[in-house]
Amino acid sequence: MRDPGGHREGNALQAVRRALRASSPEAALWWTAQAYRAAPTHPAVRALVRRIRRRYPNARGHRPIHWFHIALAGYALLTLIALILILYGLRLRNRLEPLVTADPSVAIAAIEQTGISETRQGEGSAPESATPSPALASPTPTATLVPPTPTARPSPTASPTRRPAPTATPRPRPTASPTLMPGPPFPGRWILVDLSDQELIAYEGETPILRTKVSTGRARTPTVVGVFRIYLKLRSRTMRGPDYYLPNVPYVMYFYKGYALHGTYWHNNFGRPMSHGCVNLPTPIAAQLYQWADIGTPVVVQP
Repeated sequence: MRDPGGHREGNALQAVRRALRASSPEAALWWTAQAYRAAPTHPAVRALVRRIRRRYPNARGHRPIHWFHIALAGYALLTLIALILILYGLRLRNRLEPLVTADPSVAIAAIEQTGISETRQGEGSAPESATPSPALASPTPTATLVPPTPTARPSPTASPTRRPAPTATPRPRPTASPTLMPGPPFPGRWILVDLSDQELIAYEGETPILRTKVSTGRARTPTVVGVFRIYLKLRSRTMRGPDYYLPNVPYVMYFYKGYALHGTYWHNNFGRPMSHGCVNLPTPIAAQLYQWADIGTPVVVQP
């Protein structure tokens, strides 16, 4: 049965799903607040608020931390620091290279010319018999400048071959009959709803665990077809629409917007379309399926 609602209810249900999948109490509380802000009177939001309050009574919610963005910012900062250090090292090397010449004799001649010019500047005040300075007597420098040996540049290596990027595996599309499916689409627990046979089969891999007749949507209110997942479970809830009012519907498992698997107490015509879009189950079978299927269990609805 499809609940009426608009864009705000869709945002609220999306926030409910993120709150149930949150990895921390703070993130769960934050998404619960977003769902309550979008649709405070929605039954699923109220149930989520009660559940989160019982589970995390003392936690405070805040927006979940995106560690990927933090790691990306840190990587960018480290790259910038490395570039600054490289540029600084190149600049320092360019300043030091003119001090070291390729020929040692050029450096010795420059030292001698410097010493002679200093001596000529002091001849006006010093007597002719003055002894020459040690620099003029022994112009040989104490340390020999060694020209820098050029470092061999590494030979260019062949560019690595690009590996083809892995392509996403498409999900199997529902077929007309469960016998025509090419095997189980999921390795763990999953649920198959066949609209043509009005039948539900619960699988554990390839092994059927549970099989029962159901009642799906009528021609005017058909059940959606596709691959979905259970995103919300409620022990009971009241369902209402333009032409129906059903209090305390048991064992409700929502798998797409307002579409759900649930128990049925108002009819026993299983095997024929009877609902407004939901999948009606016998109440004892719905209780078993409610305990067996967790949130996130795939639900495949095929025509």
